[in-house]
Amino acid sequence: MHQFQIVLKDFVNWKMDNSEILERFKHHGSSIYDRLEPVYAVLNKLYDMVLDEETINEDFETIFQVGLNYLHSQFEVIRIYYERFFESNCELFEAYTRLVGYLLFISDFRSDLDEFESQIDFQPLNAVETLLENMIAERDERFDYVAEQLNKAINEIVNQLDFEYVSIIDIFVEIAANLSIELSTNHTFTIGQDI
Repeated sequence: MHQFQIVLKDFVNWKMDNSEILERFKHHGSSIYDRLEPVYAVLNKLYDMVLDEETINEDFETIFQVGLNYLHSQFEVIRIYYERFFESNCELFEAYTRLVGYLLFISDFRSDLDEFESQIDFQPLNAVETLLENMIAERDERFDYVAEQLNKAINEIVNQLDFEYVSIIDIFVEIAANLSIELSTNHTFTIGQDI
């Protein structure tokens, strides 16, 4: 339990460092907030359970650790774009969150496929990732075009492996439902339809 208490303190520190930006995103109805909400809500619920009951089971500890690691890595990328590329201007950032969301999705997708790296040709995905980074830097708004390219690249990879991909966000949406957590959005990301 001692190790888990350190993780709980990490979460408190993470919230202190990031809750202001996260609340700003929520206030502006940001799709970035919608993306992170299931993970954030589950972590808050589990944290409250620990405060109320003193202990939670090992599965919840694992879920908490995975969720916190995920928030750390995602928010690191989000802050870079938000603060550096958009100078902490929420309205301007929001205009391009679709592109940032695609980059976050690619990051998730890649990390979930680490074990298959030698079997997969990631070149089409690499090309889309570079395109997205350039589009954000140049304030390019060809959103539908890049979404089409991303779907094509993802489908190519999924077809190489012949399996159904379920994102970490979808998993946390399910966990939130099992914990009776009400989310402001209840959508899932379906490959080939709405990345």
